[in-house]
This record gives sequence, C-alpha cells and structure tokens, in this order.
Amino acid sequence: MFFIQIQMSFTERQIKDLIQERGIEMIKIGLLGFGTVGTGVYEIINNTENNLRRLLNKEIEVSKILVRDINKKRNVDAPKDIFTQNPLDILENPEIDIVVEVMGGIDKAYEYICLAFKNNKHVVTANKAVVSKYIDTFLELSNKYDKGFLFEASVGGGIPIIKPLKQSARINNISNVRGILNGTTNFILTKMCDENLSFDEALDMAKELGYAEADPTDDIQGYDVKRKLAILSSIAFNNKTDVDSIMCRGISSISKVDIKIFKKLGLVAKLVGSAVSNDNNYSASVEPVLLNEKSTFTTVKDAFNIVSITGNVIGELQFYGQGAGKNPTANAVVSDIFDIVTGQYKKDSFVQNGKLISADIDLFKGRYYIRVSPNNKSDISKILKLMDLDKFKYEILSMNEDLIVITDVVRADKIEQFLSKLNMLEKEYCYMRIEGDIMNLKYEAK
Repeated sequence: MFFIQIQMSFTERQIKDLIQERGIEMIKIGLLGFGTVGTGVYEIINNTENNLRRLLNKEIEVSKILVRDINKKRNVDAPKDIFTQNPLDILENPEIDIVVEVMGGIDKAYEYICLAFKNNKHVVTANKAVVSKYIDTFLELSNKYDKGFLFEASVGGGIPIIKPLKQSARINNISNVRGILNGTTNFILTKMCDENLSFDEALDMAKELGYAEADPTDDIQGYDVKRKLAILSSIAFNNKTDVDSIMCRGISSISKVDIKIFKKLGLVAKLVGSAVSNDNNYSASVEPVLLNEKSTFTTVKDAFNIVSITGNVIGELQFYGQGAGKNPTANAVVSDIFDIVTGQYKKDSFVQNGKLISADIDLFKGRYYIRVSPNNKSDISKILKLMDLDKFKYEILSMNEDLIVITDVVRADKIEQFLSKLNMLEKEYCYMRIEGDIMNLKYEAK
C-alpha cells in the first residue's frame, strides 16, 4: 500500500527513478493494436488502484503500442511517443518482455506472433481467428523458445474457461465440450422468444444496443462460435480440431412461426457449439438446437455465455458469465499477463499429442424439428414421399401453409443428406436437433 501511495503522488519519471533505486523489476509490454480491448488493457495496467503491482512486487509498463495512425484522436490519456506504426519497434525491442496481440485478423497477427516468439518474447492474445487456425504452430514455438503463449480472452471474454480446461484435460478424458458462445445470437434468440420479435427486428435491436456489428455475418452465421469451439475442443481432446472441419450454420432461418411451435412444445432455441469424442473419432458442430425449457442452458439469456465440459473424473462442469465487452475481455488479457509474470503459465502448459480423426457430424444424433415452407403447397406431399423413401419415422405437426414434422432419433448426417435433396433456399426451411432425452413431446394444434 505504501508503494501505491507514493506512485500516486509522484510523476512518472520519479516513479521510474524510485523503481530503479529500489531494485524493483520492470516488466515491459508491447501492445499490438489499440482498439476496444487494447485500450481496456492499457487502462487496467495504468490504473493506480489495481492490485497488480502489490501482488507481483514488480512494475508493469506498456512501453510501446502499434497503431495504424499515430495522429488519431483517442479518448485515452497516453503519451504520444508511446505509439508506433512500425511493428519491429515492439517485436525486435530487447527491452519488451511480453507482446500482447489485440489487433485482430489472421495473416499479420500470425506473422507478428511468430516473430515475437523467435525474438524470445512471451505472447498473450485475444484473437480467436488466429488461435483457432494456428494453435498447433504457436504451441510448438512456445515450447521451442520456452516462452508463454496464453489466450484466455480468445474464448468467452471474461469467463475463465481456457485455464481450467487445460487443468481438467490433464487428468480427465473429456468427452464433450458445448456452449452458448456468442452474445449477439443469444441476445437475438432471447428477444425472439421472450418478446415475440422477428429475426430482423431482434437483429436491429441488437445493432441499436451495440450487441451486433454493422456487418453481423460472423455472429449470425456461427463463424465466431466455430473459431471458439475449435480452440476449446483442441484443448479438451488434446488434439488440434481443424476449424474448417466444423459443420457450421446460423440462426437466420428461424422464423416467428418456429418460435411459436417451440413454445407449444416446451422447447427453447439456442445457438450451441458442440464437440464430442468417441474412441479415436470426434465430431464438432455449430448450429441452432432445441433444448428443454427447464434446462440450464435456456436460463442463459441476452449477451451472456455458458460453457460446459464433461470428463470421466469430474463429471460436468459449467462456466457462466459475460462473453464479450471491453472490460471482461481486457481483464482476461491482464490475467494472462499476470500468469506469465508469476511463471504460472509453466504449470498450465500443454502439448497436443492426440490422434483423433474427424468423423464429420456422424457422432451427433437426435430427434429433429423440420419446418419446410414450399412456394407451392402441392410440394408438401412430395417432401413427405422423400422422407418415406429415406425411411424416416416422423410425426406431422402441421400441413397448412408449412410442413412441420418431428422425426424419431436420426443421425445428423442423414438429415443433411435428406435436406440436400430438397433443392430449396435456406430461408425456405428450418431444421434443428432436439437435445437431451426429450421423447414425449406434447403438441396441441390451435
């Protein structure tokens, strides 16, 4: 406490002189990117009221920040000479100990992270896109140069999931990882269910409130969740999950008609990322699924996230919290910095030596809700004939304007094969797997 009080009353130059006189170690950080997360990291580290310095007995300083435009007006009080447009001012600076990559993108981020390792620097990143694609390369470089590579903020924002997942995977055979991993889509589905909004109306609300980007494609089509799931399953199964092997579809085909039927069935729609392993195979998917209205996942509303892991020793563990936002994500980044400075990262390191083979989506099965809205009502009979030819067992809920059926348990790949035969536009049908042991669905047409 005494040190913090001195820090608050002295100038920055005097503080540095005092640190040198007392022999307190200085940890220097280079920030690649200064957007929402980058500014959050800078503010936390420079907040004189935080506990970092007291807990570490070390001084932490952001000494250089890579930006596109040095002269841009910013709402953060930072000295102008801290900014640079040359990444080598950080990556080849021998005084910088930790490189924090928060600029996003893939190609440049990959290049800079690799160069940071080769220059004997620790790396912390919040970039799910680059981690999901190159996690195996980064782990290899991390081990080769004996440097930390931490990426807690890449999944779940402020939810601490990466570190406990690493720890659990050491002593458990993890068979299942699943989660609601995107706040935008969860907000949209919540509003569609609770306030009877259409998809477009809920998306517009999400944009107005800042939950959705101007271009929400990555969120609503499931690409954001796909990257996060690839990271989680790569750790859980001790085996790199190829992000491109994950079947992915979004929520834009869900209509008000579907929501109305779900409510009658006692089901709730959620966009869920799931990865399962069985023997030497794994399957991974990102898709809207239907859950019992009383399940834990259905209580997760608006922009909140939940992650569930199942191991042979621990059973099921669940992690819940805000999945995005400036402060939660920046907090996760700074927590990783703390683990590097204290050496904790060495205890949580891991290698990928699994030999699992992708089984596409063959390991998923369940009952399916299918709604088809053909342009010509006479096509309904043709669709039912196709289902009969594929030997589906099903219950018809409606044959009015739309054909709505619930199938018996069927493998996911069989459903995909059937739907491909319809040759219909995505907006003309909706299909969702019903998760859990929900065998006796009661539906009353009105």
